[in-house]
Amino acid sequence: MANRKNLSKAARKLHTVTKIVIVLSLAVGIGIGFGVCSLLSAGDDFRLEGDAAITLDVGAAGSTYFYAEEGVTAICFGRDVSDTLQVETELERDAEGHYVIPTDRAGVYTITYTVDCLKFGDKMPGGAIKRIRVFTVTAAEEGNGNG
Repeated sequence: MANRKNLSKAARKLHTVTKIVIVLSLAVGIGIGFGVCSLLSAGDDFRLEGDAAITLDVGAAGSTYFYAEEGVTAICFGRDVSDTLQVETELERDAEGHYVIPTDRAGVYTITYTVDCLKFGDKMPGGAIKRIRVFTVTAAEEGNGNG
């Protein structure tokens, strides 16, 4: 407790010009830090290449659609972090690595992408930022009977 009182007395004894210099130095430091962070992250990007949403029509029994991955761009603080890409999906892949989307029944299928980096990863206050590619298989609309 004595140290706190001594610091308080010492702060009151500082010359006004010294106090102004301290506040200005702090403000300049914060401004420089903000500027450096802005420059380092100016080109950051996390986006899907190609279409994010693909709609397919229901086909014959046993029919499938093969999706060749178009990729994801992940740049964090000027560094390519695409090698940290994590993919979550229930879709299977064929021998060539294409995703197999069953089109014999209506449904929605997703591929979810996350990367491990400070700006887009799990360390974000709201959790990891995700990019999602959605495949919607819809039943063909039938005539309305007025024809």
